[in-house]
Amino acid sequence: MSKIGFNRDSVKNLSEKAANEPTRFNATERSAFVKDHIEKITKMVKDKHSVDDIKAVFPEFCEQYPNILEMITRPGGYDQRSLDMMIRMLEKMGQGAASQHEASIQVGQHLLNAYVKPQLDSTE
Repeated sequence: MSKIGFNRDSVKNLSEKAANEPTRFNATERSAFVKDHIEKITKMVKDKHSVDDIKAVFPEFCEQYPNILEMITRPGGYDQRSLDMMIRMLEKMGQGAASQHEASIQVGQHLLNAYVKPQLDSTE
């Protein structure tokens, strides 16, 4: 059985590369697109439309953001704080106040604190 080695230099190099990589989309336009669609889809959910109806009306959004779609159509609701935080990070990227890499780290830390740590604490 072979053991896969952990190479700190490779991880560091990949992290630096990600930090310096340009964003592949216009973050300001993307945040406006996401916010607009969340608002429209939330209204459809409140009006008792099915997920299939939503997918038919907003195919591009549903294809590009399946996790957000699943989140906002979940029968039990969703964590508005997490969604708001993700949108704020997109807006910061659009304003040049955060890189895509920095925003990813902040969102990851938020999700870790909101979901993973409480689960770990409850098992101790």
